[in-house]
Amino acid sequence: MTYSSALHLVRGVKSRLAHSGVEADALFAEAGLDEGDGLACDALTLSDKLSHLWELLVEKSGDPLLGLKISTPHRLGWLGVMGHIMLVSPTVQSTIERCHGHTRVGMLLPGAHRVVPQQRYDFVWCVLLRTLRSASGNDDATPVVVEYAFPPPANAQVYSDTFGCPVKFNMPHNVMEFADADLVMALPQSHNMDGGRVLETLARAEPPTLGAKVQALLAGMLPKGPPHRDEVAARLMMSERTLQRRLAEEGTSFTILVDDTRRELARQSLSCGELSLKMLSFQLGFSEPSAFYRACKRWFGMAPSDIVHLAHQPGPQLHQPLRKLTA
Repeated sequence: MTYSSALHLVRGVKSRLAHSGVEADALFAEAGLDEGDGLACDALTLSDKLSHLWELLVEKSGDPLLGLKISTPHRLGWLGVMGHIMLVSPTVQSTIERCHGHTRVGMLLPGAHRVVPQQRYDFVWCVLLRTLRSASGNDDATPVVVEYAFPPPANAQVYSDTFGCPVKFNMPHNVMEFADADLVMALPQSHNMDGGRVLETLARAEPPTLGAKVQALLAGMLPKGPPHRDEVAARLMMSERTLQRRLAEEGTSFTILVDDTRRELARQSLSCGELSLKMLSFQLGFSEPSAFYRACKRWFGMAPSDIVHLAHQPGPQLHQPLRKLTA
């Protein structure tokens, strides 16, 4: 399961909670995270709903450690490690700093009106760690230290046991620190480059392009139907004309970004085989399955059912890269 949209996030958390024996549907509804209009909101509002959900889950389960228990390894998605975290946690603010052979990944989960509970950070840190372990093929990889900007809980030792390293509380920021060697192993295509250079590039990375921001919005909007440029512009607090002009300056357009986002989400979902083809076509904002069929033929040169079949065969899998638009 990859968290490629708010819908996938909600379904993924529900699935893990079901394995933990928590009856979550009513709590999701109470938090406003139903799969209808409850996900059609701006990122900060969605973040507040997720914080509310975690508050309800902890209250209902009576388990303040729930955030440490429900994540499982996931493959890196099309946005890489940090993009994976961004999709798990809407509006995440992240930093990457290098210091004496270590890399420090900092994270802030902002909200509009609610204080973000510690359990959300627990969940995202576990997703990050287990994603890195999965990507590097090293199930024993551990951070050097984890730092929380929260007071120490009564059961602080469980955190050290979970992460396999010292865990500090009452720190200025929420940080997970790795040895460079462990982090480089999990970076896509890092085997073709000097590991230190890869991490230096990440640490100096510019803020996301407008195209990347548009694609992040589109991933959450597509399940509601074909996205409209005016709505995206409004969410980004700019006029349609400004949106068009700035995308053109980046060498892309709204239409291209919609197509690229649909294609990559289709590739991920078809490779996983999680949804029926009819359901997936609607989740990608197509008005009818036949339109999705034609799009797959154009993107991949084969029908959706053939892609699903290919994904379950040994040997090379479907890896159709995005156009180089959203660095």
